[in-house]
Formats: sequence, C-alpha cells, structure tokens
Amino acid sequence: MMAGAESSGAGRNAQGAGAPEKYYLRIVLLITSITYLGSLKFDFVSDDFSQIISNPFIKAWHYVPQYFSGTVWRQMFPSAPVEPYRPLVLVWMRLNYAIFGIRPFGWHAMAILLHVLVTWLVYVLVKKITGRFTPAWLAALLFGVHPVHHEVVAWISGAGESLFAALFLGAFLAYWKSIEKSKAMWMTISCVLFALGLLGNEAAVVLPVLVFAHGWIAGSSGELDGRAEFAGRIQHAILSAAIYVPIAAVYFFVRYEVASGYSRAGASASFSTWLLTLPSVLFFYARNWFFPARLAGNYDLYYQSGVDWAHVVMPALIVLALGGMIWVLRKWIDAREISFAAAWIVVPLLPALAFVRFQPEELVHDRYFYVPSIGASLLVALCLERALASRRMVFGQPVRVVAGALTLTLILAGCAIWTSRFWENGLTMYTRAHEIAPRNSAAASGLSEEYLNRKDFDRAEALLVSVAGNSGGDSRFSLNLGRTQYFKKQYASAEENLRRSIALGPYVGEPYVYLGMIQLKQDHPREALVNLRRAVELSPLEPHYRTSYGIGLEVIGDCASAMSQFEEALALNPGDGLTQREIYRCRSAAAAAGKGSGTAKR
Repeated sequence: MMAGAESSGAGRNAQGAGAPEKYYLRIVLLITSITYLGSLKFDFVSDDFSQIISNPFIKAWHYVPQYFSGTVWRQMFPSAPVEPYRPLVLVWMRLNYAIFGIRPFGWHAMAILLHVLVTWLVYVLVKKITGRFTPAWLAALLFGVHPVHHEVVAWISGAGESLFAALFLGAFLAYWKSIEKSKAMWMTISCVLFALGLLGNEAAVVLPVLVFAHGWIAGSSGELDGRAEFAGRIQHAILSAAIYVPIAAVYFFVRYEVASGYSRAGASASFSTWLLTLPSVLFFYARNWFFPARLAGNYDLYYQSGVDWAHVVMPALIVLALGGMIWVLRKWIDAREISFAAAWIVVPLLPALAFVRFQPEELVHDRYFYVPSIGASLLVALCLERALASRRMVFGQPVRVVAGALTLTLILAGCAIWTSRFWENGLTMYTRAHEIAPRNSAAASGLSEEYLNRKDFDRAEALLVSVAGNSGGDSRFSLNLGRTQYFKKQYASAEENLRRSIALGPYVGEPYVYLGMIQLKQDHPREALVNLRRAVELSPLEPHYRTSYGIGLEVIGDCASAMSQFEEALALNPGDGLTQREIYRCRSAAAAAGKGSGTAKR
C-alpha cells in the first residue's frame, strides 16, 4: 500500500528517518496553540448568541433526542426555510454548555483544542501520503498557523467546521488503515466516522469521491493484487468508494424527512450565473490562501450576470494558470503526491462551489476553505521540501527547510494573531467586516446591531441608509433599519421597513414583535395582538416574544392570559428582569381590580 510513494521518498528524505519526530510534532502543535491563544479572552459574537446564549435546546440533556429531528436553527425558526441539518453540532454545543455554561473562555479553549487535533491529523495524513517526515511536519505547521483559519478557530460557532474536519480526516485515515490490516474493523470505524461527519456537516458527503481519487491516484489495485490495468484501477477505486454510498443515502433520506419542505432561501441563481461567478470564487480562495492580508467575516463578492475583465476573465486566467503550475509540478515533484494534494484541495471544496444555495451576501467564507487547505498545505510543503533541500542538517532536518519554515511561520502566525483579534467582540468583528466589505449588507446589518446594542441609533441608521442600495432581498437588513427607526420613534418609516422584512422573511418572528409594539404605541391593540401572536407562533421558544405578547394582552386587560405568557417566558429565561416587572404590574392591576370590585359590592 503506497509502497511506491514510500520508497520514492525514502531516498530523498532518508535523513528524516532518524529525526526526533516527536519533538518536531510537539513544537508544531505548541506553535499552533500559541498562535490562537489570544482568542481565550474573546467574547461570544454573531451567531453565538442565537445558537448558544438564547438557545434553550442546548441547556438540558432531555432535548438531545430532538437534535436529530430538526435543523440547527429550529429554536429560532422552527418553520422557516433554513437548511442545515447538523445534530452533532448541537451535541457538541450541549457538551460545552454542560461544562462551561455561558463562560466564553472554555468554549474558545475547546475550539483551539479541536484545531490542534485537526493539525495533528493533517500530520498523520501527510506522513501516510508521502512516507516522509519532513513534508508531514511542514504541512501540519502551515495548516496550524495559517491565518485563513481565523474564522474557524477564533469564532466559537466556527468550531463546527473543525469538528467536521476531525471526523472527516478520521474516516479517511481509518479507510486507509483498512487497506493495511484488519479490513473489516477499520472499514467499520471509517463508516461510523463518516456517518458522524455527515451529522456534523453535509459537506462530508464528498468522502467517497476522495476515496475514489485515492484508489485511482495510488493505483491501489495494481499494488495490492498485481493488476495495473486501467480497468482494474477504476474497478478498485469504485469498490473502495461504494461502501459509503448507502450511508450517504440514508443520511439524505433522514435529512429530507426531518426537514421536509426546507430549502435554503436565496437559491435562485441560474447555471450561467453560477458559471460566470465561479472564477471569482475560485480566485478568492486562492488569493486568501497565498496572500492572507485582508481577511474578515464577510466579503464583497456577488453573483456575476455578464462577462467582464475584473470579475470573470482575469480570475479565470489566474485560476487556469495555477492549475497549469500544479500540472508542471507533477514533473518536478512526485506526480502522485502532487495529485493527492490537488485532490485534497478540489474535492473538499466542491460543497462550497455549490454557492447557488447561499444568500447573495454570503457566497464565500474563509471557513469553507478549512478542509481544502489541507491539500494546499501539502502542496506548499512539497514545494518547500524540494526547493530548500540541502545537505546541512539541524536537529535532523535540512537547515534551509527549517529556516524557511521558521520564516514562514513567523509571517503566517503574525498575520493569524492580527486577523484573529478582530473576533474579540461583535463590534470589532463587524467593524472589520464592514471595512473589508463596505457593500456587504450582512456586514452592515451586523455592525448596525452592535450600534443598536450601544444605543447609538443615529450611527446605526446612517450606516444602514448608506448601504441600502445593496441590501437586495436581505430581510435582516430591513429588520435592523426598522428597529433603528423604532427606537428613534420614527414609527411610520419603521413600520414600512418592518413590513418589508416580513415580506422577505415571513418565517422570522422579530419583525412581527416590533410591528406589534408600534401598533400598541399607536393605540391599535387588536392589530398589535395579531402580530405579537404570530411572532410566538413562529418562535415559541423565544422568551422575549412571549413577554411582548404578554404585554399586549395586559394592555387589553387580559391579565390571566398575559400571566400565562410571562410564566412561559420565565421558564425559558429564568430571572429576566423585564418579565418579572410585568408580572408584578399585572398582579398589582389584578389586585387593584379585585379591591375595586369588593368596594363596589359593599
């Protein structure tokens, strides 16, 4: 198994055989940990609040069975067209919540540990692919400290990507182990890890394609049974991958049954639009890998409807040139090793290239390149090993390789530390995102929420108005503009934007709440109750919605029904001050009414 790769590498890197491998590996993992150590003091940001802070599903073990019968966002949008079915991510969050509660330090520590685990698995994978130690520690080091991973390591909600990566790598390595010995046992382990990977992220579905690529590139059939014919290699590759297909089929059946009728909103781009947008998406990932200078949580990259130089032709030419360079490298470096690197870039990237499923302002994210960067790390490691080869040794490794790796590490780790600091809190995160992507409505909307939380209403409104022309069908953008105008008591404008938000996202409860509160202030309680009730129907586990509905019922004098809503809200969010004050008011009103009734009878 892979004997050719190991024997071909033995001559070029015999010096690695006696190297203190465990010390190099420990240093690599230590550097990786130190690079992202600063994130331990970071707060919860962005989706962390909805997925962790206000998510009742992760706060008790009895909810765990429900993780497998709904989508990740079911606590917020139980009937909305949202797609991700990732119950294992909820299990991971439940475990973290049970240990750390809402103290972000522990969550960040676990995110770093997951990334370190994946870095170690990258080392194991590359060692197997090449049979050599030098490219293994080089690739692991590049992967561990590369700043393109800022979103996965420094953002708590991004850790789901490294959880999936660990399972994905584990499944592939177990498959590889099954070729060497104990086939039944290791294939069983591989299949179990594959199933868990699917439950963590649907992108794991490409594992059979990667296994097929391995079988084809390695020529495994020829190495195992002496048949090197084209048909034999194809047959062996298909048989190797086929075992995973039934598991994937069961997963998609369960997913369809659980989320029947669900589809991600915004998936309306045509094939021609996808094709025209593809070059800029591929160029984006290549640029951020090789030149990770301006990284953020959002980017200004949108669908292309026509051919132009800057967004279609030039990116296509650059991507084709990179592909040509990789092809040329096959003649300079071991062809199969380069092919493995290319496969580990292309195959895991395929789910991210189905960007027609994404919202227009969310076509690309650095986290989508987390697993594909394994192949990119291997590719760069192979080039460094070849280009910097020397006979002078230091600590058992070529001195120029060590010096080059040290230089590159200082640059990349410095960039990673610099980039990660923007995830310290929501304000710094969205300020950076808006700076890098000034036309992106998601970045502007997120930053406006931070201004709203700080009661800087004028700044929030000015920001939203400045990018209103790029908001398109972003319901959250209209909601935040409506919220801003609500707090500024511009009720007519607020109502207009809230109704627009409802039209764009009718399954989201929040605009109904604000619309209902406006109607209460305008002395239209019956209309308000319709909207407040609708918000509760859409998100029955959102305590703020129940409190608002209770206030509406209180206004019309129905304290009994109001108390029922307040009690439900407190059960979901114990100790909430607003709800407790409303309960006191309602009881006081009921007591006063009771006294008045008694006086009248006397």
